[in-house]
Amino acid sequence: MPCLSIIVPHLNDDSGLEVTLLSILENRESDFEVLIAHDGGFTDPYGLGQDEAVLIESSRGASLSSQINLAVASACSPYIQVLMPGSTVDERWFDEAIEILDGSTVSAVCMPIEDAQSEKVFVGLASDSLPHRRLSSDVNAATVPLMCGGVFRKKTFRAIGGWFDHSSTEVSEVELGLLIMALRLEIATASNVGLHAPKRVAVGHEPGFEIGRACGQLACAFASIEDSGIAIDSLARRLGHLASGLMSPKTVAERLGWVMGIRERAFVRTVQARVELASEAMAEKRSTITLPNATRAQEQRRAA
Repeated sequence: MPCLSIIVPHLNDDSGLEVTLLSILENRESDFEVLIAHDGGFTDPYGLGQDEAVLIESSRGASLSSQINLAVASACSPYIQVLMPGSTVDERWFDEAIEILDGSTVSAVCMPIEDAQSEKVFVGLASDSLPHRRLSSDVNAATVPLMCGGVFRKKTFRAIGGWFDHSSTEVSEVELGLLIMALRLEIATASNVGLHAPKRVAVGHEPGFEIGRACGQLACAFASIEDSGIAIDSLARRLGHLASGLMSPKTVAERLGWVMGIRERAFVRTVQARVELASEAMAEKRSTITLPNATRAQEQRRAA
């Protein structure tokens, strides 16, 4: 069985895909699996599907989240990682993440990614800023993984439903972070930088009206779930935030979108159903965990 499945979506970026695949093939271990996710647009000109990679084709026009979720379902290893076209890896970039996941209850590991141009490092999304999308560069802060680079335990990732398939990549990251918080899953952060990518590849678009609107919709949805940790500000406070945002052109669009998203309540039923299914799946998963003999004996003595 492979110890890590690496998923690289095509995204109609032949050159970026080639850069990433070459970097992976030069630095991976023999027991790694590489999956190329695409919606029919990848023609495999080098015959990678014959030996070096597994091609996972989704329906034409499928979202990025759908393509990756399909690839995850086909992955053979216990751990998965998504690398976007244009990203590169160092030798043994995976060591720390695998070491953290092995023998622990951690569900995912945030991996620091260095912007190939500015050399600034991004770790993940700041947990204390959710449901707003704010990047964190602090390996000691509480973060949730970005789609690019994060290493996930496959069984847990599938049990909670994978990436949210109702919005953009950036919003899917926010939704997964909120879901992780609602389910109280344990997340760790690697300290070593082994991944490199242009910022636009690693972290996607900066927040604007549409991202702010979708984040507002998610905030409203998760606030409707008991003990999710998300509460919605009063209308007066939201409008106050919007007014203060008028002083900064970089944030006014996001804040306006946020206010609109809160009013629309678009994701409430979808998210409620998703959290319910994920909670049931995780409860079942925990109940089937096999305890070591010594631990099992201790549990039996306590029960007696």
